[in-house]
Amino acid sequence: MGEPKPIDLDALMAEVRERIRTKREKGIYGPDVDALMRVPLPGGRRIFSDDLQDPLGSLAEALDEEVEYDPRSRKPVVGPVITYARKVVISLVRWWMGAILERQERINRLLAAAYDYEGQMAPRFGSRLESLEREWKERREHEVAANLHSVYFQARFGGDEPVIRRQSEAFVDLYKGRKRVLDLGSGRGIFLQLLRDKGIGGYGVDLDPRMVAQCREKGLEAHEVDALTHLKQVEPGSIDGLYARHLAEHILPGELVEILRACRRALAPGAPLVFVTPNPRTLTVGAHTFWTDPQHLRPIPPDLFTFYLEVEGFTDVELRTFEPSERRLNEEVPAGPIRENVKLLNETLFGDRDYAVIGHAPK
Repeated sequence: MGEPKPIDLDALMAEVRERIRTKREKGIYGPDVDALMRVPLPGGRRIFSDDLQDPLGSLAEALDEEVEYDPRSRKPVVGPVITYARKVVISLVRWWMGAILERQERINRLLAAAYDYEGQMAPRFGSRLESLEREWKERREHEVAANLHSVYFQARFGGDEPVIRRQSEAFVDLYKGRKRVLDLGSGRGIFLQLLRDKGIGGYGVDLDPRMVAQCREKGLEAHEVDALTHLKQVEPGSIDGLYARHLAEHILPGELVEILRACRRALAPGAPLVFVTPNPRTLTVGAHTFWTDPQHLRPIPPDLFTFYLEVEGFTDVELRTFEPSERRLNEEVPAGPIRENVKLLNETLFGDRDYAVIGHAPK
């Protein structure tokens, strides 16, 4: 008689589990039997373990399982040599593997402590995260005075509506014949009114619910949503014009670049894009009036803004400055160096207070 073949316990247990799984799905095994099947066997794991249905139990089993390696080689002649070599290698790397396993065990314990039975963060970690998020939100609000009542601020520092209308009128003709122009940071809806008066279709988005409410009271379409979020939500090429007045200085440079990329995606080929922002090249703006709005983060030099549009692929980029300062030095002085110096001072201190960068989406 030949020597009996060794029993493959793993294959046998796999077959048993598969049969049990089939009968469970058919309803043959009830809750009592199912509970018994989950009781650990003497010296081993449970008879049946559904990893997906009981992930924590399965995880505990996986962590408790010992990995065994049989170094013996059954090859004739060279088998003992191979066995000896394997034992030597194992003895050399055992200390290193021990350190790795100790580190992994610590990571496993930390992960197990971080999550509760439903896969949610444990209460102490969840509360800690909520506290950090709350602190960050409060810090951001304090940094830009987000709790300042926007209506009062607009009344004092937002500019007279006739002035804003006059400034915005200079750009309306760029959108002639357009049907879906987006005003980012639409505010009180002055530019949207100009578009409507010219028979141009447009709508606005703004984060301030009071501003959105004012637009809707005037019969204008406006939505309370973040500019970047909205640009990412619209269909590519679905907007045929974009206007943003005094928005860019309220965000960080990286956010501005991301918005420009989202604009390029959202704009139809050849559609115009205009960003209006304070002109820091005029020193009285960059050093004084720019900072009267606590939500301004940093001024943007005109050359830098032009570069942003060019490097992001917009075409026919141009720069316009406007709104001259009301106070200027008298240039009616003798010709020569004195007059040239006065002109230079006027240009540096009392130049145009705003500028616009204009570009078009690539065709």
